[in-house]
Amino acid sequence: MKHRLNSVRTQLALWIFLPVVLISALDLLMGYRDADRVATLVQEQLLKGSAKTISEQLEKVDDHYEISLPPAAFELFANDYRDHIYFTVRTDDGRLVAGNEELLPYTGQLQLEQGHYYLSTIRGEAVRVIAYEQTLANGVGNETSVTQVAQTLNSHHALRGSLFGRTVREHLILLVIILLGLTIGMRWMMQPLVQFGRRLMQRPTGSLESLSDNDAPSELQPVIFAINDYVHRLNKTLGSYEQFVANTAHQLRTSFSIIQTQVDFAKRHATDDPQVQQVLGDMKSTIAQGSKVINQLLILAAAEQNQANAHGGKLIKVAEVVKQVVVDMALLAQQKDLDLGIDAVDDSLLLRANPYLLRELIANVVDNAIQHIPAGGMITLSLTKENENALLMVVDNGPGIAPAYRDKVFERFYRIDETKSHSSGLGLSIAKSICDAFSATITLNAPPQGSGLQVEIRLPLEHDLAREHPNSEG
Repeated sequence: MKHRLNSVRTQLALWIFLPVVLISALDLLMGYRDADRVATLVQEQLLKGSAKTISEQLEKVDDHYEISLPPAAFELFANDYRDHIYFTVRTDDGRLVAGNEELLPYTGQLQLEQGHYYLSTIRGEAVRVIAYEQTLANGVGNETSVTQVAQTLNSHHALRGSLFGRTVREHLILLVIILLGLTIGMRWMMQPLVQFGRRLMQRPTGSLESLSDNDAPSELQPVIFAINDYVHRLNKTLGSYEQFVANTAHQLRTSFSIIQTQVDFAKRHATDDPQVQQVLGDMKSTIAQGSKVINQLLILAAAEQNQANAHGGKLIKVAEVVKQVVVDMALLAQQKDLDLGIDAVDDSLLLRANPYLLRELIANVVDNAIQHIPAGGMITLSLTKENENALLMVVDNGPGIAPAYRDKVFERFYRIDETKSHSSGLGLSIAKSICDAFSATITLNAPPQGSGLQVEIRLPLEHDLAREHPNSEG
């Protein structure tokens, strides 16, 4: 519930819907009063019509009064609500001529042929009464009579309920229409915000590009400006950090190169003591491993620093980079007694990318296979076209990677087997970072046949090949 109240859509809907409900409630209150007023007016008109009809029938004959009650005087009240009707006819001195003595005489002042309405009680029931005074047609001088007609309130309540019920139905229909309109309107109005959120979700991981405010609603302009300002400041901070890492790694690489030279010199001029030679050999291996890690850190920093320009430069033939990597790493594979080769290559695939980063992407995946499969193993590369992508597959018949670890191996310095000191845990992490820079994807699967690992890299191809193809380079 708290989460829903924190929704801008919910709050906006409440700020619109609740006042409408409040206004509707006030209007219903006034509608109830109007319904009661209309029902009262109708009843009063019926009472007046009945009282006038009755009073016109009163005649004075000699010293007494005679009256003939017409059925029309009471047919006015005919309905299905079983109201009780009471009447009295009295002379101006209060003498009862006809009617019910239970209907007490009116003691207030009356105006001729005007009628006065009031509420009373007869036999425990509420009644509305009219007191109507009229001059006798054949009376002496200004002699008058007072006619009272009373009706219970059943039909009054029924008419009021009917009128008010219709008003309630109209308000409910109006509220439903408003609610539907709000639902549709909110979805339509919030669509730019939803699309903006999707745009943010679809941005590549680590992307520091500014957001475009084209066609964005004015309400989103401050948000876009704030995000772009934050991205700019974050980019400067990360740039300084990455530059620091690159400079540090460069200094360490220089120092390690000097130490390795000194170790080589010591090995050539050391005694024939096997222990000394063993120590120097171990030092050289450790230095080589450290240098490899430093080089990988430099590649990682370069990939992160060049994410914005990873697609820049001229078009390159992916096949030529793949072949060059196989040639460069053939000696390392041979030293480990591995069969490194190419299965099938599509030479027509062109990619706009940084050649250095593309080479390092392929090299790190191949090196990862070389480091982890035993002697006598086989590594096969293939390059084909898949829809609008170049599909590069590196397949080996080594131990493979269990599905539970296939996402974790892309984390920096993560190693499945911590006992393997020759693995830095950076190879696949570098490949993932370069793929992110190229808007490419890298996935790990098991080969269709046999054990091992199948690395699939999908690189988006350049669409406008015809214009750039003459300037492509290998």
